[in-house]
Amino acid sequence: MPLSREKISIIIAIIPPLVMILGAPLVLYTVEPRVLGMPFNLFWHFMWLLLGPVILTIVYLIRVKGMEGPSGG
Repeated sequence: MPLSREKISIIIAIIPPLVMILGAPLVLYTVEPRVLGMPFNLFWHFMWLLLGPVILTIVYLIRVKGMEGPSGG
């Protein structure tokens, strides 16, 4: 049974907070290596701070496309 657009968008929207919360302990105590001059844990959170809105925009577009229906408008 294929997933609906609604379920796919919810699954995708859950990714950024889960990665930030569950991934933080993996990178929390690492100062090295440095990425772009920042400790890796700071880079990790900054990267997800930037990726979050991008992912949520994709989710929004998936949901809007699903609401258009088969008529296309």
